[in-house]
Amino acid sequence: MGTKIDKHGYWYAIHRISLILVYAVILFVAAGTVHWVRGWIWIISTLLLEIVMLVILAQRVPETLNHRGTSHSGVKTFDKLFTLCWMVIQELIAPVIAGLDWRFGWSGMSHTALYIGFGLLALTWPFGTWAMITNAHFEQFVRIQKDREHQVVTTGPYRIVRHPGYASYIIFLAAMPLILGSWWTFLPAGALMLLFTIRTALEDRTLHKELEGYKAYAGKTRYKLLPGIW
Repeated sequence: MGTKIDKHGYWYAIHRISLILVYAVILFVAAGTVHWVRGWIWIISTLLLEIVMLVILAQRVPETLNHRGTSHSGVKTFDKLFTLCWMVIQELIAPVIAGLDWRFGWSGMSHTALYIGFGLLALTWPFGTWAMITNAHFEQFVRIQKDREHQVVTTGPYRIVRHPGYASYIIFLAAMPLILGSWWTFLPAGALMLLFTIRTALEDRTLHKELEGYKAYAGKTRYKLLPGIW
């Protein structure tokens, strides 16, 4: 028998779905109405993609779900601060700004922006899921997983960039304002993009120093997030 989802894996799945539902409540409360088509499009799209991803992970790499739902020691201090900032901006500031923008009509976007946003989701979702399936050490926090014999992953999307999960999420953030139709939402989205770029640099530096074989890998896969750029 292979690995099965345990209580930690189920907890992680519930946690992920709960984050989307909390985002939805804040979004529509800020908007002052539930009669907001693009708001519902964003929530339903992200919820369905999250559920499909969780099902795929449960079938292909249940151990990844289990470890992502487990508390671990050795998490870097900078990542604890990052997690706090991410939660505040992503789960509170972003939906409040988007909702208020809709309520007061501060800005608006055409349907073309909506289609572009869907295109970005179609790009980011399979890439991020591919990274999670490929990397057995794909946990939520930055740490050297000595308890799991942490090794460098060089296959799949890791042949393209060294941090495909972060690259995927940054594209996801760009899709959020486009689908919601809110120019003002680019402010929290941009702050999160910057935050993830900083996290990428700090994690990459940590892996260079503490993970055996990472320097050699970085010499072959030169770019962290964007091929040909950085």
